[in-house]
Amino acid sequence: MRIVITGTNRGIGLELVQQYAQRDDVAIFAACRHSSAELTALESNRVMIIPLEVTDTASIQQAVAQVQARVSGLDVLINNAGINPSGQQLTQIEPDTMLTVYQVNTVAPLMLTKAFWALLKNGHQPKVVNISSSMGSLTNRTYGGSYAYCASKAALNMISRGLAADLKQDGITVLALDPGWVQTDMGGQGATLTPQQSVAGILKVIDNLTAQDSGAFLRWDGSKHAW
Repeated sequence: MRIVITGTNRGIGLELVQQYAQRDDVAIFAACRHSSAELTALESNRVMIIPLEVTDTASIQQAVAQVQARVSGLDVLINNAGINPSGQQLTQIEPDTMLTVYQVNTVAPLMLTKAFWALLKNGHQPKVVNISSSMGSLTNRTYGGSYAYCASKAALNMISRGLAADLKQDGITVLALDPGWVQTDMGGQGATLTPQQSVAGILKVIDNLTAQDSGAFLRWDGSKHAW
């Protein structure tokens, strides 16, 4: 299995690398802006660290070239990189915050999928997994604040639907996936799931995906999420 994962230096992305690395016959391309000590310790002939700034077109092209140099196809692309900065209350929110979060959380997954499209077409039952959030659900939006993050994830869900339609002809399954509330720097230590629990569920969901699931919004445990 050939896998590209973004945002791998910590949190869910790092745990995705750790759990996939325990499998046989995998080639993992761990993409991030700057590697961490934890990620560097995982580097091997099966785990390759790739520098990637997800908002930079040249960086994306360089990452694709590095993957193409090693493999002829891609089986899984996990668009995990995301940000959720402070200053998103109604009294604080500014245009720059909205645009920056949208660029990382929404535009980048679209551009990365486009860039890896040719490799995905050569993959075995290829899948694109966009890490979304329960905070991207319109149905569940009964609270205020978090304007940039919530809007960016709702938009990512819409992009996932569009990609599912566009990539169907190539046999590529696209999923918007809520990892749950996870004990990471973003989720905080009061969250209900450990990274290990969340990622174990995520891998099971990815393993069991079929073409009929394309365009769905699922939770880490495989259940359907309200849009």
